Amino acid sequence: MASLLRSHFFFIICRMSRFLVFISFVSVVFFSCKDNPPTYGDVLAKGFEHKSYQKFDTAVYVNVFKEIYSKQKSQLHNPSWMKELSDSTAGMTLIAEHLFDGSIDTMLSYFERSEEHGIRTSYFHTAAIKETLFSLRRLKPKDVAEAYPLLAKLDLLGSDGLVAYVSSMKYGVINPKRLYGRYFVPQKRMNYDKVVHLLDSIKMGPALAAIQPKNQYYVKFQGLLENEDLNSIQRSQVLMVLEKLRWMGESFPARYVFVNIPEQRLHIMEEGKTSQLMNVCVGATDNPAYSKKGENHETPVMQGMLDAMQVNPVWHIPSSIVKKELLASVRNNPNYLASRNMVAYYKGKQVDPATVNWNADSVEKFRFKQNPGSDNSLGNVKFLFDNPYSIYLHDTPAKHMFGQTNRAVSHGCVRVEKPVELASYLVNNEKQAEKIAKEITTDSISKSRWVTLKRQMPVYLTYYTTWLDDGGKLVSYPDIYGYDPRLKEALKKYWTN
Repeated sequence: MASLLRSHFFFIICRMSRFLVFISFVSVVFFSCKDNPPTYGDVLAKGFEHKSYQKFDTAVYVNVFKEIYSKQKSQLHNPSWMKELSDSTAGMTLIAEHLFDGSIDTMLSYFERSEEHGIRTSYFHTAAIKETLFSLRRLKPKDVAEAYPLLAKLDLLGSDGLVAYVSSMKYGVINPKRLYGRYFVPQKRMNYDKVVHLLDSIKMGPALAAIQPKNQYYVKFQGLLENEDLNSIQRSQVLMVLEKLRWMGESFPARYVFVNIPEQRLHIMEEGKTSQLMNVCVGATDNPAYSKKGENHETPVMQGMLDAMQVNPVWHIPSSIVKKELLASVRNNPNYLASRNMVAYYKGKQVDPATVNWNADSVEKFRFKQNPGSDNSLGNVKFLFDNPYSIYLHDTPAKHMFGQTNRAVSHGCVRVEKPVELASYLVNNEKQAEKIAKEITTDSISKSRWVTLKRQMPVYLTYYTTWLDDGGKLVSYPDIYGYDPRLKEALKKYWTN
C-alpha cells in the first residue's frame, strides 16, 4: 500500500494535476520529484512527531471519512460541495496543506472574532474545530487508525467553516434576492468553482485579512456594536445594516448620489459628508400604513452610473400605466390626451384620438408618449443611469408633494425636489449649468435635448431604515415597504445573542 501511495503521489506532482490542495504542502515543504517521495503518512509522522502515522492507509481512511461525512452532513452548510471536494481529493481538502503551518489557528482566530460582525462563532463550527484540533494534537496513537475520525472531522468542519466565513464576509449570509423581489443590485455568491479555487490557492492569513469588509460605514457600524448603551432594537437595526453593507461588497467612492428610500431624501455625498440635500418622492407601496390606494410601485434597490440627462424630456408611458390608468381616463374624457399634451401611436404611426374606439380591446396595443412641456410628468429634466428596469431620477410638475411627510407616491422612479441643483452639480460646468437651469425653469414648450455627462456619477438607490448622519449619530426612518421584519427573521439564526 505504501508503495502504491508513493508512486501515485509522484505521478500527481510531476504531472501538476488538479490535486494541488493535497500535494502543495507536501511538495513544497517536504520534497520535490524524486524516486521515493514521502507518503502522506510520512508527512503526518513528521508533523506530529509520532512514527505510528507512517502506516497511514488511504483506502481505510476514505471509508472512515465517508462515515464521518454521514454523521456530520446535517451540520454542514454546504454538504454537496464538501462531498464533491472530498471525492476528488480522497477526503483531503483543507488539512493536508495547512495542518502544520499555523494556518488553521489563524483561521480559528478570525472565526472567534466573528461577533464583531454580528455573526455567532458557532456558525463556523469554531468550538468543534478547536476541540477536534486539540484532540488530534494531543493524540499519540498506537494505531494510526485512531486518528482517522479526527482527521476527517477536522477536514470537513474546517473546510465547510472556511467556505461559510469567506462567503459571509464577501457576500453576506443571506442572498437578498431571495428576500426582496425588487433588489436589483447584481449579487456575487459562492459556487463550487470558487470553493475549489479558494481551497486550492489560499494563504490563510492574507486571504482572511483581505476579505474583511472595508466599507467606511461598515467600520462605523461595527464600532457601534461595542456601545453598551444600544438597546435591543437599536442593536438588531445595526446588525441588519451590517448585513446590507456586506451585500454591497464595496466602499462608497469619494463622490456619489445617495437616495435612501425610507428617508425619502437624496444626498449628494463628497468625502463622506452631505454637500447637498433634497427631498424626493419614491415608489408607492401597498403597505397600508403608507398607502391610500394600496398599489405596489416600490422603488427598487439598485445602483449605477448617472451618465446622461434629457432636458425637456419626452415621457414614453409604460404599458402598465396605460392599462391601469391612462385608458380609463381616455374613455371617461375623449379630450384627455390633448389636455395632457399626449399622443397615441399604433404600429409606429401616430393616430387621431377622435377616430379611435377606446372601448375596443385593441387599444391596449397602442403606445403613448407625453411631449415636452410644463405639464410633462417627468418635469423639465430626467437623469439617467443604465439599467433594464426603466428606473431613473426626474423632475415633476407636482411640486406640492415634496412638502408631504409621506412621499411614497411615484410609479417607481425617483422624483427630485431640486432638479436645477442636481443638474448643475452633475454637469460640473458653470456655463452649461446656467443654460440648463434656464431651460428647466422656463414655462415654454421646448425641444427635447440630451446632455452627456463628462463626469459620470455613481448613484445608489438604497433601503436603510437605520443610518448615520454626518456627525456619526444613529438615525432611524420609517420602514415604508415593510422590509425589515423579513430580514430580521432571516438573520436570527446567524446572530450572536
